[in-house]
Parts: sequence; structure tokens; C-alpha cells
Amino acid sequence: MLAFAALLLIWQFGAPLAGIPSYVLPLPSAIAERFAETASVQFQGLAMTALTTLVGLAMALVSGVLLALAVVYVPSLRSVVMPLLAAFNSIPKIAIAPLFVIWFGLGIESKILLAFLLALFPIFVNSLTGLGEIDADVIDLSTLSGGTRWRIFMKVRLMNAIPYITDALKVAFPLALVGSIVGEFIGGNDGIGHLILSGQFNLDTPLVFAALFSITAFTMLGIGAVSLFERLVLTWRPSQRKR
Repeated sequence: MLAFAALLLIWQFGAPLAGIPSYVLPLPSAIAERFAETASVQFQGLAMTALTTLVGLAMALVSGVLLALAVVYVPSLRSVVMPLLAAFNSIPKIAIAPLFVIWFGLGIESKILLAFLLALFPIFVNSLTGLGEIDADVIDLSTLSGGTRWRIFMKVRLMNAIPYITDALKVAFPLALVGSIVGEFIGGNDGIGHLILSGQFNLDTPLVFAALFSITAFTMLGIGAVSLFERLVLTWRPSQRKR
């Protein structure tokens, strides 16, 4: 916090001394003032962006885990699913975003789909690792102890996979947010991405910085929620026991 406060002070008093124009780098006080002036607009835009981000993330979570389960229980699918997802993940989503706008229009559908696609791959890969990398001796011991496939799945595979999935969510959450904002950049009249574009066109740099602050706060809130879940639920995890 002290380092952050020092950075703000240097920024506040150093930028004018360095002769940096306010439209290039507005002062922190100007950003705070603009944020307060546009708080209701910020909240409205962020609410729309949060909706598309969270829906896309939820879809990616369900799809990623189900795909990983399919690959774990039908190993022959790995040679088909993995290359396809890896190839699709290598395509810059911003390059195909205009296609989604053409196909699905300027509504929330194209933003949700972009958020979903950006979040899917890390969730799938981590879920596959958590569900699949189980010591064979543990499976054998569970089977010898009378465990059914369902109980082994619930007590062994799923419990092993949950920490991997929560780690994936920490990565996928910002990616889903990027997908939503890219969709808003390409088309649409709502969302925090549209607000950033509006600030850019009007050279309202304080508004752009204020919108970036809103995005950062939302990202920290999302990752913080996942961390809180880990702390409350994943109490057996070594990293949680040390706290």
C-alpha cells in the first residue's frame, strides 16, 4: 500500500513537472474526480460487462469440466479433442470477433460467446489434469475397499480436480472479461468496453482510466471470490493449511 501511495504521489506531482499533457496522462486526482462524476454510468456499463463475463465463464466451466470428463473416461477422445481445442485456442479471438458480431448480432450473445471461448481452454486443461492425474494405486485401493465408480469419482477424482479447477478460474476470469470487452469494442452500445471507446473518441482520458479502474476492481473481486472459496472449502489443500 505504501508503494502504491508513493507511486500516486510521484504521478500526481511528477507528471506536471515532466510536462506530460493531461490528455496523455491525466493526474490521479482528475481520474478520481471523473470516476465520481460518471459513477452511475460506470456501474451500468460494468453491470452489463459483468453479466456477459459471468455467463460466458459459467458456460466455459460446465463445458470444460464435461469435456475433460469425457476425455478421462473415453481416452480415445484425447487425440481428437486436444488438437482441436489447442488449434482453436491459437486463433486470436479478436480476429474472429467481427464474425461473431455478423453471426449473432450486436446483442449480448456475441460477447458471451467470446467470453466463453477465451475461458474454455484453461478450464478444460486444468480439469483434465485434475481429473486424470490420479495415482493408479489410489484407484486400486479405493476399488478394493468396495468403492463404486461413482464414489471413486466423487471422493477421489473430483476432490483432486477441484483445486485445479479453482486455479483455472483465476486465469479464466480475466480472459472471459477480455472476451466481453473485445466484443463491446467490436460492436454494441453497452458495457464498459463501449465506455472506454467513448472516452477514446472524445479524448476523455480520465474517463478511460476511470473505466480501467472499474475493470481492475471487478477482476480483483472475481479472483478474490475464488480465493475465498478455496480458503473456506479447500481446507485440506496444503497451501490453505499454511495460512
